[in-house]
Amino acid sequence: MPKMKFHILCFSLLMSTFSLICVTKSSSSSVSLLGIPPQDEDYFKPEFIKCKNGSKKFTRAQLNDDFCDCPDGTDEPGTSACPQGKFYCHNVGHLPISLPSSRVNDGICDCCDGNDEYDGKVKCRNTCWEAGKVARDKLQKKIDMYKEGATLRKKEIEQAKQAIANDEKELLKLKNEKKTLKILVKQLKAHKEQIEKAEEKERLEKDKEEKTKKVSADKDEAGDKSDNDQKGSFSSSNDNIRLSNESTLDKQEKDEYENMESLSNDASESTEGLSREELGRLVASRWTGGKAGSEADGFGSNNNRGGSTETSESTNYEVYDNNNDKKSSIGNDLDSSKSKYKSHLEEQKDLSGKNTLGSSSWLEKIKDTVRNILDLVNVSPPPVDKLDADHIRKEYDDATTRLSDVEAKISTLTEKLKHDFGTEKEFYRLYDQCFETKQDKYVYKVCPFKEATQEEGYHKTQLGEWEKFENSYRIMLFSNGQGCWNGPERSLKVKLRCGLKTELTDVDEPSRCEYAALMTTPVLCLEGKLEEFKHKLQAMDKEEQPDSHDEL
Repeated sequence: MPKMKFHILCFSLLMSTFSLICVTKSSSSSVSLLGIPPQDEDYFKPEFIKCKNGSKKFTRAQLNDDFCDCPDGTDEPGTSACPQGKFYCHNVGHLPISLPSSRVNDGICDCCDGNDEYDGKVKCRNTCWEAGKVARDKLQKKIDMYKEGATLRKKEIEQAKQAIANDEKELLKLKNEKKTLKILVKQLKAHKEQIEKAEEKERLEKDKEEKTKKVSADKDEAGDKSDNDQKGSFSSSNDNIRLSNESTLDKQEKDEYENMESLSNDASESTEGLSREELGRLVASRWTGGKAGSEADGFGSNNNRGGSTETSESTNYEVYDNNNDKKSSIGNDLDSSKSKYKSHLEEQKDLSGKNTLGSSSWLEKIKDTVRNILDLVNVSPPPVDKLDADHIRKEYDDATTRLSDVEAKISTLTEKLKHDFGTEKEFYRLYDQCFETKQDKYVYKVCPFKEATQEEGYHKTQLGEWEKFENSYRIMLFSNGQGCWNGPERSLKVKLRCGLKTELTDVDEPSRCEYAALMTTPVLCLEGKLEEFKHKLQAMDKEEQPDSHDEL
């Protein structure tokens, strides 16, 4: 019996010793892992551990031995030995945080679970569960927002891709239209230039005609004046035709005079015994192409000269009048000219009972008659129709305007499509939008991919032009804004956050001429961030409230 008691006593003593060893070892292991984030626990498991800055190595026994072996504090995450060290608070039931190592065992409970004051000098109550309730509710709301925002983001990406496809299709259509319009404009331009040349030619011919009429009128006026001062006689002699005031004739009149003499000489053999009146008619018929005879009008149907036959009744050449839709006959004008010439002969016959064929006025009238006939025969091309010309000009102007519009749209779309709109083109639909917010007396306006401004009444200050995205599409940067007085050029950084609406908020000027703003948008409601928040909430939501400390 005493022996039995001895064995029981020895067994109890052995078990107590084993338990003490196990607890001590467990406590030592727990202390060595203090201040280490869960994701870094595997880093400290090897026997030899590298400092994170790569400067040296230390053994596992040197971990949290209250002596700083690594300059970056890698070996002392749970003590205050290294100034650069960080202590991780797990804060189960609340949000984990990191503290500077100088706050470890400083007598103040910084972690809600109290693990930063593990030396026992201060007893810290675990308040994580109560304090974390508000944080958990807030995190749950954020998770709900991210869920809805992620759905909106997917729709935004789908709409952006469709918008890009439409714009690319529109760009291709505009480029094809540009090719067609360039050909059309070229053709219309050539047609318009032809019209302008024809109009210019018509104008010059009209000016020439007006000038000719004016010169002819001036000569008629001079001839009438000469008739009042001079009288000429036409001699029946076949050798001479005398013209009064020969010195006043110009070269052209002299040539006409010589032609008259030639006509008279040619007719000398056939005019024997003709009266002066008949002789005058014969000479006139040579000018007009008619037949001299005893007919009352002094004109015949045919005149044979030099073996050729000419029709006295002129062919009716058709010409357009000013309205371009009526026609007149040159033959009628020719008959009218002949009638005028007959009347003129009768007038000349009545003067002193003689034919004044030698007068300058008579000669000029014959020349005018012949000139009129030639002008009527040499018909000009039909005049340009004004309505057609105006129509071509309008078509050319319209086509040119349309071409300019198409080229402008091509340039705008090309400029738009070359921007970086995110990994999934999620920012594409922000290109044509602007967002405003009012802060105090200023209205701030941000137009992504274009510019940012600050407005006060009618005064507008440019805060910057679009430059780029930063920080994985979480920041919009606008730079090269309006310069400050004796300072740098203004700039703006817009931080993007998840939100159910795209809106601009919280504009500030943290430093002179450097502005910062916050913009919420569903585009930033990322699936990865949603999963991260879910894991945090799961870590906070423990089934059982944790104890304040593990007691030895």
